[in-house]
Order: sequence, then C-alpha cells, then structure tokens
Amino acid sequence: MNLTRIPGIKHYLPPGDGMLTGLDGRVKIPLDGIPIPLLEDDYHALEGLFPSYDAVGRGIYHALRIDPDCTNCRVYALILNDGYPHFVSELASQIIMLDNKDLDIPYLDRKINYLKIFILLEPENSGLLLAAGMAFLDKGLRLETIHQVTANIYQAEKFLLRGFSLSPADITIRHQLGEVSYILGKYEAVFSCWHGIIPALDSDKGSELERRLARISEGLIPRVPPVDYLEAIGGALALHGQGEFEEASAILHDVLDDTLFCDEFPLPEIPYILGLCCKSLGMIKSAENCFIWAMKINPDFLAAATALETLRGKG
Repeated sequence: MNLTRIPGIKHYLPPGDGMLTGLDGRVKIPLDGIPIPLLEDDYHALEGLFPSYDAVGRGIYHALRIDPDCTNCRVYALILNDGYPHFVSELASQIIMLDNKDLDIPYLDRKINYLKIFILLEPENSGLLLAAGMAFLDKGLRLETIHQVTANIYQAEKFLLRGFSLSPADITIRHQLGEVSYILGKYEAVFSCWHGIIPALDSDKGSELERRLARISEGLIPRVPPVDYLEAIGGALALHGQGEFEEASAILHDVLDDTLFCDEFPLPEIPYILGLCCKSLGMIKSAENCFIWAMKINPDFLAAATALETLRGKG
C-alpha cells in the first residue's frame, strides 16, 4: 500500500480477523486489513501476531500529531476516539493551552495539526473549521513563513469555505473568509462575505469594512492580488539573505510603490528590510528614511529603532 512515511513510525498489517481489545475488554475494535502505525520501538518489540492495546494507541497518537493528513487518517482518528479517550482529552487540553498564547511557528503548526485531528472526528463542526482557517491565515501573514504564503492562504480559504457551507450566517466565518478572499484578489467573494454583516459588528470594525467595500466599488484595489505582493516580499527576503541587495531592494520598491496595497497591509517589515538593503548598498540617507518609515507604521518596532540608532551613531 502507498502509506504516508512518518518519522519514527513503522506500519504493521494485522491479520484479516484482527481485533483490538483493551481496558479489560471494554474496548473492542476490528482492525481487519488496516495498516497500524507503530512507534519503531514497539514495532521491533512485537512478539505475537498482534501489537498491544497500548502500542496501537501510542502509534496512532504519534502519527496523527505528526501528520493528520496521512493515509487512513480518519480511520486512525476514529480508533483514537473510540479506544483512547485519554489521548483525545490530552489533545483538547493542549489546544486550549495553545489558544491562550502568542504562538511561535512550531507551536502554531502544532495547533493546526491538533485542530485537523478534531476535524477528522467532527467534519461538520464549523467552529473547528473556523479555528483552522484562522490559524492558517495567521501563519500565512507571518514574516517567518511568508515564503509559503500562497499555500497557507489557500489552506485558510479551504477550511473557511467548508465552515461557510455549514454555517453561512456565522459573522466571524464570513468576516474571515472575506479577509482571505481579499488577499487572493477575489473581490466579488469579498462582497458576498461582507455584505450584510456590517450592522452586526462593533462600530470600528463595521466602519472599516464599509471603507474597504467602498474602495473596492470604486476600483481602488491593489494592482495585483495582495498574495502576489506577499510572495514577492518573501522572495525579496530570500535575496536579502543571500546578499543580493540590489535585486531585493528593486522588488521591495515595487511593492511599496503600490500605495493601495500598503494602506491595506501596513507591514513595517517591508521598509525595514529595504532600509537594510539600502544600508548595505551604501545609501545611508535612504536607509535612514526607510527605518523612520517603518517606525511610523509601528512605533514599537524595536529592530527598526535599533537600526536607526546604529545608523545615526555611525554617521
């Protein structure tokens, strides 16, 4: 079988009449012909024809946390739910814990995987689909993962569309799906999502959506879909890291030249990175202006403030 390769896992194919039993006979799950993911140590320690109840649980739990999209993922999730409620409770607790933190990317990826496991168990739970969509949107707009922005934004759209199909009147789903649609340049979809929800929002959010919808109606939209600019920023960051400062600065100048994009996505990192490029090219005054620009967008942007102080100190 074409099974997903998962680090630390080896698959075991039980006999055709395999039956998983555990918890003093309270758990009985047929495993006819289903390849079972086992931790490598458990696989190599097999002594009988069938792994133990605990070994199956450990393997499935590990496999789903690493890759909830793996082959047979829904089957594994249902086995976990039916036979190992303590693992399901642990996953739920970890999601709650992660919800209460500002997450670095590894923890955000972990949260996404855990949400995917619960979606396998409750595919029609629009709240879970919303949470997954928002997590992918968050990841897509992070500077650390901006080189993957297109893939992450489309993942966000996929989960939010599923949530919308189940709960079309949900205000938060429509709001977030509209944001994703805007990033992808799907402006008709933005209207479909946001039309009618403005009265249900607080005054500040409602006014902001009214402003944005009015600009779309007037044709005041970025020259290319915002996702393309975000991809370009990712490319410029890579070039900067490779020491290709002229190429990076040319890309960032093109992005900053589109004032409509900059109005909708006021990212202080763009002028900041441009300032670093200018500094490396010996364009000290331009670098200073870029750092000042970054701090106007975000007065608390420490990296830009430090770069500006260092630049002026050298001057």
